[in-house]
Amino acid sequence: MMNRRTFILALPLLPALLYPTALQKSYPNFETVFKEFDIQASYIENPDFMKFVTLNEEKYRRFYKNSLKRGAAYIPMFKQLLISQGLSDLFIYMSMTESGFQTYARSPKQAAGLWQFMAATAKRFNLKVGKDIDERYDPVASTEAASKYIRFLYSLFGKWYLVLMAYNCGEGRLKRAIERAQTDDFETLMSEEKRYIPAETRRYIQKILLLSMMGERIRSSKKSEEKRIKREILPDSETLVNIYGGTTLEEIAALIHANPGELYRLNPQIKGGVIPPEISITQIFIPTKRLPWFRAYYHPPTLKEIFAREGYTKLVTHIVKGGETLRDISSRYRIPELDITIANSLRSRKVHNGQILMIPMSQKSYDDMMTREMNGI
Repeated sequence: MMNRRTFILALPLLPALLYPTALQKSYPNFETVFKEFDIQASYIENPDFMKFVTLNEEKYRRFYKNSLKRGAAYIPMFKQLLISQGLSDLFIYMSMTESGFQTYARSPKQAAGLWQFMAATAKRFNLKVGKDIDERYDPVASTEAASKYIRFLYSLFGKWYLVLMAYNCGEGRLKRAIERAQTDDFETLMSEEKRYIPAETRRYIQKILLLSMMGERIRSSKKSEEKRIKREILPDSETLVNIYGGTTLEEIAALIHANPGELYRLNPQIKGGVIPPEISITQIFIPTKRLPWFRAYYHPPTLKEIFAREGYTKLVTHIVKGGETLRDISSRYRIPELDITIANSLRSRKVHNGQILMIPMSQKSYDDMMTREMNGI
């Protein structure tokens, strides 16, 4: 029979024995979440993780709701882009953890945007970062770049939880941690005692897991309260459309009979509400109910109009080479990307090897180009 002293010593162990069952009941989809990140289901019983959930559950539930209210317009697009890159849509919780879906989020270390890119990393994955244009704040461009970076990290480390770690603490820091630990085992690297990876990274991983479990529970729950949250903060009320440069959000709002302020709210990445010609083509959110007006009244400039405006008289043929971008071609022929986009009815800024493009040119520009080529410039 257990004496009084033995019982007192055993009492603190009771929560550790009982809580895993409670945690599993609270988050019945936890195994799906862990599997998506290559984490063993047994981590649900890890004392450090249980402690993290106990201390932070209410705080992050509020954070989750507030983040989704801010990011409701972006979430369908995030999922679509992530899935198109062969990634789990649970990576949206990485962006939520990074920025809380605040488009203009900026860290003390100058990381910026929904995915908190540092300027050097952003440029590495073809985002423009400059005084006038900073694509780290563009939800479409930054999500495409983040998807490429995530895929790159997976090619280096081969496990999704290692991708999360490297995204937060850096590739070099994680490689050194794995060398010190002599393993890339998840729970070993997450050890609070050994501290192979920074405490900030350990909290980062645990936060992503908790938010993912919350999201999966709400998405599948039949409880009326959970359904209400899903209905209120994930409305299907915005649609992405292609817009050519050289216009403004106010002009688009007038065309589709929308409130300009609503377009500004939905598209904070469009600085000053102006879509300059040099970005050629981009995507913006409009209210779904205004889509019929957009289809009826929005028309990009015609080839005839740009010929008249710019004094073009010729069309020359250009065959795209491997690795060449629309920006490269625009620079070579010294004409705006927008004019190439319109002349070829492009639906995006992406071009591919072997693609044939028609380049509009004035006689003077054509003569100058021929002179440069003859002189090997």
